[in-house]
Amino acid sequence: MGGPDEAQLARAKRLLAYESAPGGCSNGCAGAAGRVYDKLTTRLGPLLGAAGVRALFARSARLASRDLAVVAGVGLLESSTTLAAFLQGLEPGVAQQAAEALIGTFLSLITTFIGERLTLQALRSAWPTIEDPAPDPAPKENKE
Repeated sequence: MGGPDEAQLARAKRLLAYESAPGGCSNGCAGAAGRVYDKLTTRLGPLLGAAGVRALFARSARLASRDLAVVAGVGLLESSTTLAAFLQGLEPGVAQQAAEALIGTFLSLITTFIGERLTLQALRSAWPTIEDPAPDPAPKENKE
């Protein structure tokens, strides 16, 4: 597994957009990413434990750094404060890409471990007003 799949990356973008202040954050998306981190920790902590959530964010950073080298500098993601501080040190566009990659990869890992249904349940409990696009009704066949 490398970075996030397209569905999880789209979810990460929606979560960050939802948590951003109207008109955008003065510090890029650092505050929004911190709020997403906190909500994910709160909702997934009972399933994985706080240490489990931190470990999966650390793994997400390692995996995301394969596609986006700047993410390798994040170190241990002990808290939302650590994540926000890391993102504040980056250019706004790079910070947005890094936040999307980290959260998208985290969502991909969580979906792999607990399944799509439980992942969506956790996301809906944290963000009840965010709509998730309907999945494709059937996978496309490759006729060769």
